[in-house]
Amino acid sequence: MSKKKSGHIAIPFLATLFIGLIIIGGGAMILMKYLNREEPLTEAPGKDVRTVTEDDNHTVLLILSTPDQECKSTFMLMRSMPKEKKILFVGIPSNTIAVINGKQQSLEGAFNEDGKGAKAAKFVEAVFDIPVERYMTFNSDAFRRVCDMTGCVTLFPVDVQFSGFKGDGSRQNLSSEQIETYATYPMFDGGEPERAFKAAVLMQYMVNGADARTVADHLETNFDQIINLTDSVFTNITRSDYNDVKYAIKYMFECKAEYSLTVAEVYQLNVDPSGSEYLIKESSIEELKKDYFSQEN
Repeated sequence: MSKKKSGHIAIPFLATLFIGLIIIGGGAMILMKYLNREEPLTEAPGKDVRTVTEDDNHTVLLILSTPDQECKSTFMLMRSMPKEKKILFVGIPSNTIAVINGKQQSLEGAFNEDGKGAKAAKFVEAVFDIPVERYMTFNSDAFRRVCDMTGCVTLFPVDVQFSGFKGDGSRQNLSSEQIETYATYPMFDGGEPERAFKAAVLMQYMVNGADARTVADHLETNFDQIINLTDSVFTNITRSDYNDVKYAIKYMFECKAEYSLTVAEVYQLNVDPSGSEYLIKESSIEELKKDYFSQEN
């Protein structure tokens, strides 16, 4: 982004011009006539105002991959709807299964085929019958950096015992390391579906608790920092993709700051267990599509 030129150069230039007119015979009179002359009124040039529409909606599959830990990868479908000033988080159990092209596979298995996110995005796209064209996969270091950029999580009801917390549901502030520990906690009573949902709730708290104006003002800088973490982030999101939606995203967060609107919400999937794996109920998928993806169907 180019910087605006400073106005300090114009001040001595105008001062020199003014003194020169006085020194030259009759210059002062000419200047007075010039300043007092009537100019026809002209309309101010119109501002280039862009309208935010449903076309600015976009969907990204977010993946936290921590192979050194006991937990499987964490999968989060993020639906951004700038016109409505909403961001939806949908946690998807890593051991969700589906039959795709005549072959049964799991979400975690699809992700492990490339370890980057493209295969997992195709899996989610096939299961939900919605376009999932973009993905971002974070390792531990990148995820913690993103948490730090947003200001982490405040007053979150911690319901599991870890990192010194009692796990009694009392509200606590979480650092980036603690957010990662909670999102990858492998022992929730409800198994992977509960972990996926709680991870989505965690992201909801992070977004709604962030300083919206700061997010809007530093959006471009933060995007550049994240996208340049080439050893920590795998993504097919490009600078061109960002340029297409940056105005809409800034609009969404600026409005949140001005009107104190709730930006992030969470959708909880209903699943049927199949042994240690899960099938997402068709009714749950149809409800999700109807409420949040109707423009694409």
